[in-house]
Amino acid sequence: MDIMTIAGFVFGAAVILWGVFAAGIAKLFLNTHGIVLVIGGTLAAVAINTSLKGFTSGLQAFLKIIKSSPLPSNEECVRMIVQLSETAQRQGGIMALQNVDPNFAEGFLKRAISVAMISGQSQETRNILEEEIRRRRLYFQEDSNFYRTMGVLSPMFGLIGTLFGIIQTLAHISDPSKVGTSMAVAISSAFYGIALSNLVFVPVANKLRMRALEETLILQVLVEGVLDIMSGKTPRLIEMHLKGYL
Repeated sequence: MDIMTIAGFVFGAAVILWGVFAAGIAKLFLNTHGIVLVIGGTLAAVAINTSLKGFTSGLQAFLKIIKSSPLPSNEECVRMIVQLSETAQRQGGIMALQNVDPNFAEGFLKRAISVAMISGQSQETRNILEEEIRRRRLYFQEDSNFYRTMGVLSPMFGLIGTLFGIIQTLAHISDPSKVGTSMAVAISSAFYGIALSNLVFVPVANKLRMRALEETLILQVLVEGVLDIMSGKTPRLIEMHLKGYL
């Protein structure tokens, strides 16, 4: 689990709840009409804005930031590459690495070594592997844009809810006992939109962007390591090279 993400959500929700109860507006704050309008309207607008695949991928991406990255750390990658380079040096090159762990880095290391064995050329191997990394980064970028769009839209639907509330307030203008409640409902709709945008949607978009950068760097370490093994560099030289990515 990603502790920072969970802690941020919990702390943010706690601060908002504290503000609501400390101000004594808990009953006025609960506005189901505004909640449905903001969340439903935002999801509907995003559905129009994207494909079914992009929509489901965006929703599933929320789990990516809750969970820790499935990839190993940079340090673990460097250690693995150094171990493999020692094996290759002892046993006659990269062809000795066929039995590498197929699950390391979600199978990327195994694929990288397989491509290196089949192509036998460093530049072609680099092109193939970096294209896979680029596609992975693009998927993260699309998921990030999904939440960034929601961050732009949700305050707008909050404003729509506020306009509905103002209309309701004007309808009750002759009854002063209802004006205050109607106005509170109107303003709470805007609050929902702004809070969701700044506490959920925009932070999630930025977290996905950051995760994409982290994972791109990790996979790049593996690519450079495999290419170094192909070129016959010594384990010590490979380690020095890869530590530049740490």
